[in-house]
Amino acid sequence: MSKDVELFKKTLGRHVARLRKEKGFTQLQLSALIGKDFQSISRIEAGRINPSCYLILQIARALNVSVSEFFVSEGEK
Repeated sequence: MSKDVELFKKTLGRHVARLRKEKGFTQLQLSALIGKDFQSISRIEAGRINPSCYLILQIARALNVSVSEFFVSEGEK
């Protein structure tokens, strides 16, 4: 896999973890809200998987944030 894809997955994972924690959810709680197992959330946050657009949308809705929050560069936050 290209370095760009790996960087994207890691950055996306950091954003998901940060927003989840800001909202006060555990991985288990978030996974229940979106109908996935908590290992899926763990793998996303660790940058080990590239989630589908639909899964990103589900996570954003569960956290009550805009999808764009996952794509803000680290320096912009």
